Amino acid sequence: MKFEASLDRNRIAIGETARLGLSFYGTQSMPAPDIGNIDGLEIRYVGPSTMMTVMNGRVSSSITHMYSVLPLKVGKFQLGPFSFRYKNNTYTSSIVFLEVGEEKVMKSPPKSEEPVVAEKLNVEDRIFVVLKLDKQSAYVNELIPVSIKLYVNRLNVSDITLPVFEQEGFSKVEFKEPMQYREERDGVAYDVLEFKTKIFGMRPGDYRVGPAKIKCNLMVKKKVANASSFRDDMFGDEHYRDSFFDDFFTRYEKHALEIKSDDAQLVISPLPSQGKPSDFMGAVGDYQFIYNANPTKLKVGDPITVLMQINGNGNFNTVLIPKMENVAGFRVYESQVRTEGNSKTFRQVMMPETDQVTQIPKATFSFFDPNAKSYRTITQGPIAIQVEKGKEEAPSQIVGPAPAVERAAPREEALTRDIVYIKESPGRWGQKTHDFYKSKIVVFLLVFPVILLILLFVIEERRDSLKQDTVRGRRIRALRAAKAGIRDLRHQSRGGDQKIFYETLFKTLQDYLGNRLGIPTAGITSDIVEYELSTKDIDMDILRKIRNIFVTCDRAKFAFSTVEKDKMKDDMKELEEIVEYFERRKI
Repeated sequence: MKFEASLDRNRIAIGETARLGLSFYGTQSMPAPDIGNIDGLEIRYVGPSTMMTVMNGRVSSSITHMYSVLPLKVGKFQLGPFSFRYKNNTYTSSIVFLEVGEEKVMKSPPKSEEPVVAEKLNVEDRIFVVLKLDKQSAYVNELIPVSIKLYVNRLNVSDITLPVFEQEGFSKVEFKEPMQYREERDGVAYDVLEFKTKIFGMRPGDYRVGPAKIKCNLMVKKKVANASSFRDDMFGDEHYRDSFFDDFFTRYEKHALEIKSDDAQLVISPLPSQGKPSDFMGAVGDYQFIYNANPTKLKVGDPITVLMQINGNGNFNTVLIPKMENVAGFRVYESQVRTEGNSKTFRQVMMPETDQVTQIPKATFSFFDPNAKSYRTITQGPIAIQVEKGKEEAPSQIVGPAPAVERAAPREEALTRDIVYIKESPGRWGQKTHDFYKSKIVVFLLVFPVILLILLFVIEERRDSLKQDTVRGRRIRALRAAKAGIRDLRHQSRGGDQKIFYETLFKTLQDYLGNRLGIPTAGITSDIVEYELSTKDIDMDILRKIRNIFVTCDRAKFAFSTVEKDKMKDDMKELEEIVEYFERRKI
C-alpha cells in the first residue's frame, strides 16, 4: 500500500492556510493518522475524501485525509515523513516542504470545472453508465435490487463519485463497495465498476427510476502540437502504460465529466387488504421469528431479558418489534434494537411485579411475503417462568429504655458568703438577648429537611409515573435529547468535522422521532416515519424536510466532497423547525 503526503500550495504567507493531504492508495478504509504537532505550524484535521480511478485499464481506490496548515511564523518547514501503524503494519509517507513568507503569494484564478457530458468530448461509446432493476414490478416496501455499472474502454478516469439517481417516492439503502471486473459488450472489452444498492417504493403507482448519474474526471495528457496526437493521448497509447501515480501530476490534466444512464420503468402495487392481520405493521419479506427469555426462575423485582430475533430476507427497515399478547403483571422497559446483515434483534427487559405471573406472554410477528403474495403470522411462546416472592425484611424490634445507672451523690460544698457592694448607678439599659432556638437559622435548619423530603417524594412519584406511562416519558426524553443534540450541532457547525456533524444530525433526528412517535429508535428511516405519520394530518413541507435530512445524512457518510458551512446551518435549521412543529402540534 502506498502512503503519500502532498500540499496544495508550497508557498504561502502568514495568515494564509495550506491543505495537507495524506493519501493511502489501494484502500478506502484507512483511519486518519495522528500526525502530532510541528513547531511553528498549527495543523487541524479537516476530513476524509475517497476516490476511485481507472488508469490504463487498472482500477484502483484511495482515501485522502485532509488537514489545514496555518503557519505561526516565517520560515521553511518540513512536513514528514509521517509514520503510521495500523493492524500490525507500519506505513511511512513521503516528505513535503512548505515555505512561509511575509508577503502574500499571488495565485492565478481557479479554472472552472463545470461537468460536461460525454458527448461533448466524443467519448460516449468509450465511457457510459447502465442502470438495471432486478424487477419491473413490486409491492410497497418490497426491496428491489438495483445495479449501476460504469463501463470504461481505454480511457483514464479519476475521482469517480458514487452514483446518484432520481428516486422520488422511494427510499434507498446505502451503496455497497463496488465490484471491479472486465466485461465484453458487443465485442468490445470494458473495465467495469458495478455499484449495487436496493430501493423500495413507499407509495403505489407507476414510476420511472433514474437516470443514474456519475461524476468523474477524464484524465487527458497535456496537449501536444497536432490534433491527431491529442486524440492518441486521450485514448491511451500503449507507449504510456506506466504507473499512473508516478507521473500523474506532471503529464495529465483533468476534464470534469458527468455520465448519465437511461431511466427504468417500475410499477409499485399496494399491499392487498384481504387477509391482512390486525398486528401487521408494514414488514415485507420472508422471515423467521426466534423467541426466548432468560432467566426463567427468578424473584419478584428481578429482570428478565426477552430476545426476539427476526431472520430472513426482506426490508428490515420496516421490521418493528413483535407484539406481545398481554404484559399484565410486568413492568416493561424500552427495547434495544440491533440490525446485522439479514437479522434484526429486539432485546426487551421485563420485571415481574408479583409472584402470580407464571409465563412470558406469547408474541406474534406478521409480515407480507411478496413471493407467495400472501400474509403470514408467526406466533411464539408463551414461555413458562417461575417467580418467587422477594426476600422479606426482618421485623422491627421495640427497644426499651436503657437501665438506670446509679449516680454518685453530689458532693456537698461549704457555702460561703461574699461581700456585694451596693451600686450607685444601674449602668446603661439594653434589650435582653433573643433566645438562640428562636433564631431564623435554627428555624430554617428545622424546616429545610421537611421541604427537601417533600420535594424528593414529588420527584420520585413523578419518576414512577413516567415509568408507568412510557409514552409520556419518551416524549419528555425526546425534547430533552433534541435540545442537547442541537447544542452539539451548533458547536460542530463552527468548524468541526462535517462527517461527525451529519452523524450527530442523523442520530438527533432518529432519537427524537423514535421517542416522539413511540417506536424503536434504532433503524428508523424516512419511510418508517412516513408510514407512522400516514394517519396523521402532517404538513407536507415537514415531511419533505424529514426526508431531506435523512437523504443528506446518508450522502454525507461517504464524504466525497466538502459541505459548505451555510448548508450545514440550513440542515440544522430544518431540524429545529421539525422539532418545533412536533412540539407545537402535540404530535
